[in-house]
Amino acid sequence: MTAHDIVGGAVWVHALVLLAAMVFAAFELLFAATGSRRHFLTRRRLSLVACGSVCAVLALMPLIAPLGANINAVDAVLAQYLKGNIGGISASEMQAVVDLPRAMVDELARGSSWVAVAVLGVFGAFAISRSLYLVVNLVRIRRAIAAGCVLKDSAQVRVVVSPIAQVPFSTRGLSKYIVVLPAKVCDDVDALHMYLGHEFQHIRQGDVDAEIMLSVVSPFLILNPGYWFIAGRVRNLAELACDRAFLARERMAAREYSLRLLTIARTYGSSSQRGPSAFGVSLVGRTLPWMSRKSMLKSRIEEIAADVNAPLREGRLIAASASLTLAALILFVAMSVGASGDWSHERIMLSTVVNLERINELNTLAQRSW
Repeated sequence: MTAHDIVGGAVWVHALVLLAAMVFAAFELLFAATGSRRHFLTRRRLSLVACGSVCAVLALMPLIAPLGANINAVDAVLAQYLKGNIGGISASEMQAVVDLPRAMVDELARGSSWVAVAVLGVFGAFAISRSLYLVVNLVRIRRAIAAGCVLKDSAQVRVVVSPIAQVPFSTRGLSKYIVVLPAKVCDDVDALHMYLGHEFQHIRQGDVDAEIMLSVVSPFLILNPGYWFIAGRVRNLAELACDRAFLARERMAAREYSLRLLTIARTYGSSSQRGPSAFGVSLVGRTLPWMSRKSMLKSRIEEIAADVNAPLREGRLIAASASLTLAALILFVAMSVGASGDWSHERIMLSTVVNLERINELNTLAQRSW
């Protein structure tokens, strides 16, 4: 495997994530336009389907690539150009546009310019800083677990009471999930019941696994806006869906639940008291780049109040249909923008036209010299 293959593969992964985010964003706009914004569980499933579709495309690329040669978007544009439906650009200019992605990958792989070196340096610096950030979070989580005592240990979940932890959060080890509770919550039985129920709901929904997956891939995709858009939706919708599911399951009063959320949020007064921002799901959520923790809590409480005034039941058929449609669209987009065969009919024709243009230009110059 050459440097060109590695850089080309990395660029393709980033492009695929960005395209998947664009498709998912279109679904988000559709939900908002149709008044279905409060379908949190369905929208959360769609965000996870977008992540899963990217992984599926990467895993099945050897099988998808031959199929994509027949629906390649670049070849479709070239076909329209060769038919005369696209004007205002010469064949040589069109060839340069078609070859631009490969030329950029070649320049990055060789590091032949200061721009390429700067791009690689910025990506490397951000990836290293993000990796260090994850290591710090991992150390903090392990320290909180090691300092605590086991309250309950089952085949799937271990509950730990830690004097270091300031807010409840859930994470996982190699074999089981781990719920970490602050030592002071043991004095309040009702609060303990709420915190455990909330964190168990996160585990039940798969939010802990999703958070770990997003954390692991974040150093590689840290500068990809598509990653942050999908990750932000996964985390925000997970909290909204968890609140609704917990209140429906436990029959807890919405007002009491909201007040306890606000009470536990007051413990975030200093950086040393904050819960994990990677590899774990905290009771009060986590800060998003475009939304503070305070505004996130406000949004959650407003949605809890809206559920009280107008309860909503989400249809499984709609969720399944939307999920299949989203996955199919991401697969189609991935196939249509994938690498085409170097000798497709359209590219051969374009190369022929470019050569004819050059021959005509040489003949014109020869005639002028006489």
